[in-house]
Amino acid sequence: MNELGTLHQAISATLSAGMPQLRHVEAFALPDENTALPALMHTLTGMRPGVDPGDGRTCVNASFEARILVSKARQQASLEAMTLAAQLTALLRQQFWSLGFVDAISQVQARPSAIPAEVPGTLEWRVQWQQPVYLGDLQWPWPDQPPGSLLFAFSPDTGPAHKDSYQAPEDMA
Repeated sequence: MNELGTLHQAISATLSAGMPQLRHVEAFALPDENTALPALMHTLTGMRPGVDPGDGRTCVNASFEARILVSKARQQASLEAMTLAAQLTALLRQQFWSLGFVDAISQVQARPSAIPAEVPGTLEWRVQWQQPVYLGDLQWPWPDQPPGSLLFAFSPDTGPAHKDSYQAPEDMA
């Protein structure tokens, strides 16, 4: 299941391109005193079962969090952190990361961190969101059928007496 690794790489690439003022974007990272600021660290924080797509894959409703850090020494640091959080919130709208195994993002929230920043001298905002992620491969347990093996009829002209009026989908176009 490399979907999660691929997803985090795509998130990092999209956020780096969409928010060029960030000097550091990384998944699964813990900031330290050497982290270039402003920085954004993102990670998957939880998974709940999603709606079964019925195609062999497993859907999970994944919860993500991005931590935005700015230097307190910058003039208007609070405004900068808030602005970056707002930009991220806008960037998350209808974001699929150019991947075919995720659905639309929902429940986006942004707020200042309620706990002191891990890195002294920084301000932190946190942005959280949820996104359905489909894990695994598509499965079709039935053998492929040649064209013409699936036929349609429309009521009341159905059943053995109307066998000759059934139509293949490719003939209905």
